[in-house]
Amino acid sequence: MKSLTITFEKEDLELLADYFFELFSPRFSNSGSDNNRQATTIEFSNKMKNKVGLAILFENKIRLSLSYFANAPQLLPYTIFHEMTHLWLYQSGFDPGHTKRFYQKMLEFEQTGYQIDPEVHVHTRLAAEGGYVYICSNCENRWHLKEELRHNIYCALCYRKNGVEYYATLNPDFYAYIDGKLDKCS
Repeated sequence: MKSLTITFEKEDLELLADYFFELFSPRFSNSGSDNNRQATTIEFSNKMKNKVGLAILFENKIRLSLSYFANAPQLLPYTIFHEMTHLWLYQSGFDPGHTKRFYQKMLEFEQTGYQIDPEVHVHTRLAAEGGYVYICSNCENRWHLKEELRHNIYCALCYRKNGVEYYATLNPDFYAYIDGKLDKCS
């Protein structure tokens, strides 16, 4: 007996992604963040072969694998929530990595009743919150790093847009969530 395989078209996936983004948005808007989520872009790409989803923090964008979700659209809600969590953390001023705060927020997904993809979305490594926050002097992009840099870094986004190397500087007044409490960055 042959199994039935249904493949979703890009336009259908875009509608589904928008639906789930809107459905999950209230879970992110009442969490102490006053961000404008309407500006978030969601796009599907055929070029994504090793990842199913990616949050492009500086551009407030979510990129998803077209080939993966065309064959597994039932897993789209989890990836949308996952990438929204990265964006929410970044926009709220916290380290957007797979930290304790990230996993605490992801626990909310279980309340939705949608399917989790254990083959793809299991992150076994818990990242420590970056205690050093560098900010681009031009566009205010942020990097949360574990150690203080011994060299300068420039913002690739500004360079790509303007052709100018704007350097990021350590922001001593930025706060990070370290060891379960809010601390001033070193």
